[in-house]
Amino acid sequence: MILTKRKFVREAPKRTAKSVYIFCEGAKREYEYSDYFKEMDSRINVEVYKLDPHEDNSPKGLLSIAKKSIFKSDINPNPKYTFQENDEVWLIVDTDKDKHQSRKGQINSIREEIKEYKDWNIVESNPCFEVWLYYHEYKAKPNIENEDKCSSWKKLVNQEIKGGFDSRRHPINIEEAITNSEINYTEEENGTPIIGSSQMHILAKSILPIIKTKIDKVISEMNID
Repeated sequence: MILTKRKFVREAPKRTAKSVYIFCEGAKREYEYSDYFKEMDSRINVEVYKLDPHEDNSPKGLLSIAKKSIFKSDINPNPKYTFQENDEVWLIVDTDKDKHQSRKGQINSIREEIKEYKDWNIVESNPCFEVWLYYHEYKAKPNIENEDKCSSWKKLVNQEIKGGFDSRRHPINIEEAITNSEINYTEEENGTPIIGSSQMHILAKSILPIIKTKIDKVISEMNID
């Protein structure tokens, strides 16, 4: 598909719009990707938390930030967001190992904890977010060396996608990415996606029904050009 940098007309969300609050480890690529869908349709309010460089972006740190941003309490009377019925919270994390080998334990702990919170979710990509980006353009898993390394996937996405993945335009292929990601998805018994799999299609499927009309319109206009 030929993509241009034409942007859709942004629409401020209605007061009754469903809110989707996204917290991601990456301060740039994940943020820019998710932010693409902000104000795409007045029926949905996509809020992407922008991490400060000094904030803890580990899975555990991300959960702490989300809780502080959502939950109101005596010691936190004015959280950043106003969470209402049918709103959703999504944590986006990577499987990529850290030097302390603590990520998997943190992610498993988060999965258990958020079961107590209505409409809280966590999605994981193995080894990193670029797996999800790859499926915006390709239908099958790639055959690459060191596939368990984030650096290999980042290099692949930058080299194989013409011009590199551009978060100003490539997210329009979200429906294709859902299909390709699901086809290639496999997970271990503990729920961890295997290498080359991403759970991002779960989040994408949550917002697609609301934005699909706008997505289809933009793609139709692009194909006419």
